[in-house]
Amino acid sequence: MKDIIDILTKSQKGYDEKIPDNAPTLMSEIFSARQDLLTLGTGSTELCLGRDAVMELIRGDWNGGWGDFKIDIGNAKIESGGDAAWFYADCTVKYSFEDTEDKIKDWIGIIKKTAEYKDGTPKQNLSILNWMLGLRFHSHGSEKREYLWPSEFSGMMVKEDGAWKITTLHFAMAKSNYPDERFEESVYDGAYRAYHTHAKGIIVKHEANKADYNVLQLLKNLENEMANDTEFGSLYFDSEQVLAFDAGNFAWIAAIGTTKQTISEDEIFNRSIKEIEGLLDSDLPPQEQLLQVKRSIAYALKESAYGSEFTWPIRFTAVIEKTGNGYKFRHKHFSYPFQWIIEGKL
Repeated sequence: MKDIIDILTKSQKGYDEKIPDNAPTLMSEIFSARQDLLTLGTGSTELCLGRDAVMELIRGDWNGGWGDFKIDIGNAKIESGGDAAWFYADCTVKYSFEDTEDKIKDWIGIIKKTAEYKDGTPKQNLSILNWMLGLRFHSHGSEKREYLWPSEFSGMMVKEDGAWKITTLHFAMAKSNYPDERFEESVYDGAYRAYHTHAKGIIVKHEANKADYNVLQLLKNLENEMANDTEFGSLYFDSEQVLAFDAGNFAWIAAIGTTKQTISEDEIFNRSIKEIEGLLDSDLPPQEQLLQVKRSIAYALKESAYGSEFTWPIRFTAVIEKTGNGYKFRHKHFSYPFQWIIEGKL
């Protein structure tokens, strides 16, 4: 698997150097010549299909649209079958925060806009403000502060002229106590509709990549398997927005959907109390314990303000293998959209 490790190393080198003009060179070195390359970024609408779209996403990352991205290449999990291979790696993204007069003014603008948000009740708007301020404005010095936030990186490769080339990538950030986007907060329902429209436009242009019956049946079986999952919730894929890409005996797919759960207000608060008890018994420094306690309470109050029904958007990619009766999964990657970059969130 040395060739695949070399590709991951070249990917890391590109993200270390962050030279946007080098993106075409990286594309030619490590990506497939296929026109239906696929990359899922961390944001709601970051579905990129085609070489130009993938290159623009990479350029955006390198232009400062993301923090410092590091792949744990030494512990990457790699599998292969025939002329297809797939990988998964834990990663980190380094974000830096500091208090400047301009940044404080930006926050005042955000708070004013949130307080005046027309689609939320006063209770909901105040709960979001409390959450933002509870995470962001805690006791610290005036120096720049850096954090390593956990992330994930997966993808598939195919052999072209004897060399491995990337066909799909999936970037994901870890979630905090709850996923960033929840449809009961109407602003995120709009984000999902925007993604839906974006994906529909892509499918119209790439009709050949629309999933067939066997792929959709595989996803339906996965929904049934997870119907009673108490931690993840009930899973629903949007069957009209499933893309599939053939590579001989293997294929890779991309889908969006939702997970749904009912969590009572008492359960939300009980989860927070349990978390607080664990924090106060932990080895964290006292100041960090108090920050994490405040964070847990802020999350509980924010989520409870929107009721007991939880609907979260989900993104999904997978490697599947053809069998006599259809397909079977070889690799699955779920992630939630990543929205907020706030100090103290993770």
